[in-house]
Amino acid sequence: MSVLVCCELGTTANGDLPTMLRLIDAAKSVGANCVKPMIIGADAFMSDKSVTYTYQTADGERSENMYEMFKKLEFTPDEWRQVVAHCDEVGIGCFFTVDYIDGVALAEELETPAYKVSSWDIRNFPLIRAIAKTGKPTYFDLGPALAGEVLQLREFWEKHHGGEMRLIHCTHGPEDTANMATIRFLMKLGYPTGWSSDGRDDRLDHLAVAAGAHYIEKRITLDRTFPGHHHVKALEPAEFAAWVKRIRETEAIMGEFAVRPSLDDLRQKDLYFTSIVAARDIAEGELVTEDMLAAKRPGTGISPLYIDRFVGKRTTRAFKENQGWTWDAVP
Repeated sequence: MSVLVCCELGTTANGDLPTMLRLIDAAKSVGANCVKPMIIGADAFMSDKSVTYTYQTADGERSENMYEMFKKLEFTPDEWRQVVAHCDEVGIGCFFTVDYIDGVALAEELETPAYKVSSWDIRNFPLIRAIAKTGKPTYFDLGPALAGEVLQLREFWEKHHGGEMRLIHCTHGPEDTANMATIRFLMKLGYPTGWSSDGRDDRLDHLAVAAGAHYIEKRITLDRTFPGHHHVKALEPAEFAAWVKRIRETEAIMGEFAVRPSLDDLRQKDLYFTSIVAARDIAEGELVTEDMLAAKRPGTGISPLYIDRFVGKRTTRAFKENQGWTWDAVP
C-alpha cells in the first residue's frame, strides 16, 4: 500500500481563509494525498486563559498568550465550508483534527471522512467518545502516551464501537529520542500505523517509511518567515515537493515483503555464479572422483549442488580442463 502523504496546515494557515486556500492549492501541487486542518475551540479546551506560550519563529523566540494564539487560529463554520468546497474543487482529500466536542458536530456537517485526535487529547475521553459515535476512521497521535495508555485508549475505543483505529507515532523532543521502532511495535497491535513529523528534517520520515508507516504527516507553509506558530518547523511548497519525491523514492526502494532480486542481480547471476567444470583433463571412460570436478564461473552450467551425482561413475566422453560439465558426462 502506498504511503498516504498528508499536509498539516492547522497552524500555518494563521487563521486566515485566503492563506488556507493557497495552502490547499500548494498541497495539491506538491503531490500530497490530503490536507488536515484543525477545528479549534479555545474556549472549550482552555480553563486558564492566562497561560503564556513560547515558540520559535524565523526571527527568534516569541511569547504570547496561548488562548489568544488559539483564538486567532479559529475559523467560522462558513469559512470551513469554503475550505471543504475548495478541496473538492482542486481534488484533494481533507479531514480534520478536532479538539472539542462541539467541533465534532461541525466536522460531521462538513462531511469529514475521518478524524485526527492530537497527542494532547488522547485521554480526553468525552471527546474521543463523541468521535467514536461517528463510526469514522480516526488517527490518534501518541506522542506522550505510554504503552499502557495506548492499550487503555484501544479498550475505550472498542468499547464505544469506534471506526477503524489508526495509530500515529510522533515526538516533540530531539530526534535522537524519537524511538522509531515504536512504529513496528504499534503495527503488532494490528492497526494501520503512521508517523507525524515535527520538523523540517526528513531523516526520521525515511525511517518511518522503512519501518512500514502507511501514513506520514508533515507541516507545509507558504513562507517560513511568516509570524505565527510552527512556520519555522514547516516546509515551503518547493521544499515539500522535493520531500514528497524523496519519500516516494524511499518507498520504491523498500519494495515488497519478499525475496526479490533485482533484474541487474539476475543478469549478473549468470556471470558470477559458479558451475561444474573439469578440474583437469579427463579421458573418456575415467572413473570420476570429487577432485576431478570444480566449481568455477560462469553460472550458466550445472549447479555445483549436483557434483555428487557424477562422482563414482565413468565418463562417456573426454573433457578438457575448465570445460563445462554436462548431464550426459556419465551414463
